Amino acid sequence: MSYPAFRALRALPARLRFLGRGLALIAAGAPGATALFGCLTVLASMLPVAQVWLGKLVVNGLAHVAAGGGAGAAPGTAGTLGGAVLVPAALYAGVMALGSALAPAVQTLSRRLEVRGTAEVDRRMMQAGERLPDLVRIERPAFQDDWNELRYTQRVPWALLTVVQNGAGTLLTLAGLLLVLARLHPLLPLALAALGAPYAVAMIYGEIKAQSTMLYLLRTAREMEYYARLTTEPAPAKELRIFGLGDFFLERFGERFAAASREMAGVRSRALGLQLLVTGLYVVGVAGGFWYVAVRVGAGSLTLGDLALYLGAIGQAGDRIRNLSQALHFTTLALVNLQRYFNFLDSARPLITLPAAGHGQLVTDRLSTGVQLDHVSFRYPESGELVLDGVVGTLAAGTVTALVGANGAGKSTLVKLLSRMYDPTSGRILLDGVPLDEYDLDSLRSRIAVVYQDFARFGLTLRENIAVGAVGTVAGRAADEVDDGEARVEWAARWAGADAVAARLPLGYDTELTRRFRGGVDLSGGEWQKVALARGAIRDAALVILDEPTAALDAEAEHQLFERFRELVAGKTALLISHRFSTVRMADHILVLEGGRILESGSHEELVALGGRYASLYEMQAGRYR
Repeated sequence: MSYPAFRALRALPARLRFLGRGLALIAAGAPGATALFGCLTVLASMLPVAQVWLGKLVVNGLAHVAAGGGAGAAPGTAGTLGGAVLVPAALYAGVMALGSALAPAVQTLSRRLEVRGTAEVDRRMMQAGERLPDLVRIERPAFQDDWNELRYTQRVPWALLTVVQNGAGTLLTLAGLLLVLARLHPLLPLALAALGAPYAVAMIYGEIKAQSTMLYLLRTAREMEYYARLTTEPAPAKELRIFGLGDFFLERFGERFAAASREMAGVRSRALGLQLLVTGLYVVGVAGGFWYVAVRVGAGSLTLGDLALYLGAIGQAGDRIRNLSQALHFTTLALVNLQRYFNFLDSARPLITLPAAGHGQLVTDRLSTGVQLDHVSFRYPESGELVLDGVVGTLAAGTVTALVGANGAGKSTLVKLLSRMYDPTSGRILLDGVPLDEYDLDSLRSRIAVVYQDFARFGLTLRENIAVGAVGTVAGRAADEVDDGEARVEWAARWAGADAVAARLPLGYDTELTRRFRGGVDLSGGEWQKVALARGAIRDAALVILDEPTAALDAEAEHQLFERFRELVAGKTALLISHRFSTVRMADHILVLEGGRILESGSHEELVALGGRYASLYEMQAGRYR
């Protein structure tokens, strides 16, 4: 047995604590239905034991009646027939009918609990996501691997219910059958259990080995999934077809699949060989049990009813041991996924520094001194290279500061630090003279409006896509505030030019902006950017950050936007990041970021007169239009 598989088997008992948490998770969604499901499972598991016992009574009754004579038997034979045969036969038929009736009832309850349990799993996952207010974990490749594994947790409720129904239920049935066999010989159930244990261990080993191999191949699986999606996703569809890349990615998929298949085939074949070996040993043991019963019947120490009882019990016990091995397979699968799931929930906590609850400072409606960058350095986790290296600068209150620099200079990283998606590796960011980590995070973010370069495209209506930019959406406001909320949405849309987008949509502001749902539409890049700008504009922010806000806009839309820009930021502090110097030059102050440091700062006129890096970049761009 390989060391990883042995280690996983040894860790199995420790994982059992997750089983109780998983069952409690299912019960939380429907406690009454869960209790009923458990009771019906216990009842159904006892029926096979009752059935083999009643079968013995029926056979013994028939043998007794047959030994008592035929049609010329003495009076009272009919009563004997009724008491010795008909009653047990009727009970036997009743047990069979009850088992047939319970099966669909248990199945219906199981499906109901599975649906509710899956919803509860998803709900707690979303709550855990809410407890990750930063990007420290989310942007790590390892997190994406973990998240890819967590997709399988959607089957956790199904696996747990299978464990209860086919695991606990089968175990109860098996215990009853082994107790029956103990009456024949106390060593018989021990022998069957001893021979069945290696089969169960082989099944668990095969599953654990397969799971560990799948984890090893997780990156390969992610690549395969990515290649498979490429051919049907709208974004890359045009380039995929114009460059004829279908066969290229199909070949990549085939290579990854072939490598993964070879690895998994080897694992499965080795596990199968072990399972066949232990299965053969078990079959020999069951055959020995049958032989022992036959010998006892031949010696006259067992009745025909005993023969039926013990042969039936041995046969059913063998079936249950095999079923239990399958149930252990599902139990192993459920425990592995439960461990991943609950470890994710338990580890979902902020990795940035937060003040104690109720002790964080609140951000005012408007900044008094602005934002100070005090020798701010930053490197991403698991990276040895500094993205920002001792950045010093000021975003003065009530002014517009522009930040320029080449791609990869660290501009978007600085936005993440300002919005506390990360903490600086060293140095401080001060807001009105107070370090950012001393502010209440909700208060801080409620006063920051950010239009990101890679803005979100929510599968919501146009109105909702804009309204979610406010601290409280229109849908969440009191009835007497809805009209005001709708007015603010439409004002923000007019400011960003998104009102023209609404005018052409079939349902106006109530049109869903996604083709995932029937009746929805998609927008162009420039139209989406207007929606993102409106989302930022609706927020009552003290600090407004626009990261490449006009990258997808045409020249006319850009001009109209900045004609109204001063209206939006009046009295506010603004940071504007852009490669377009027609946009940058309207800022009150400009910071030039290069090599992770602020290289130059000043107004447009001062920096042009300086003749440094900014002047060079400006001249290169302005020269194109001369």
